[in-house]
Amino acid sequence: MAKYDYIFVDESGDPGYAVHPQTGALLSSPSFAMAALHVTDDSYEGILRHMAAFRYLRRLSRELKIPVGKPEFDRLMDPIQTLAEGGEAISASAVYLDKETFSGPYLRPDSPRGQDARRFWNFALRRLLEWHFAANPLISERYDLVLDRIEMSRAQKAELEEYLDRNLRIPTPVNVTLASSLYVEALQVVHHIANAYGTAQPGKGTHDSLRFARAIDITTG
Repeated sequence: MAKYDYIFVDESGDPGYAVHPQTGALLSSPSFAMAALHVTDDSYEGILRHMAAFRYLRRLSRELKIPVGKPEFDRLMDPIQTLAEGGEAISASAVYLDKETFSGPYLRPDSPRGQDARRFWNFALRRLLEWHFAANPLISERYDLVLDRIEMSRAQKAELEEYLDRNLRIPTPVNVTLASSLYVEALQVVHHIANAYGTAQPGKGTHDSLRFARAIDITTG
């Protein structure tokens, strides 16, 4: 019986919105996506074994950055999907949006509540966790939230923790941990899930190796 849950989160694209002062061209990424990988202390072992074998067979030691659509992407994700579909406590979720038509808060100067990249990132995380927990409850009674967000200040981290704690639709994490995907394999996995949803186009990220990841477009709500 699992004693602890872990949710690893990473994003694709940047949380800002900047335009060229002369041409008006968008300088930031045209879309934004965020993904969560949910495991327990029991099921995480299967992911670690897979990642060790994946690296060994391909003689890889650096941080993984495999483009979506390449055969290696499916070779990375297929075994994790097999574990999830085979009854292991592994699940994933994603949210994504098109910045040009996004109607939510904090992204652009004309957005509701103005422009604030950090609060926009917090908003996307809240939507992601609400979406995830609606279908994937905790196996144990507690969890750590692990973010690939190493540039966050202590004050910003405290504000995020308070923001999540006020939301009754999200279980309160025991710990919010900031880590680097350089040394956390699960963050490298969830980074690739986020990248699969990194372009706000219908049907994206629907390839077979990500059937275990539930995704929703939050561009308009």
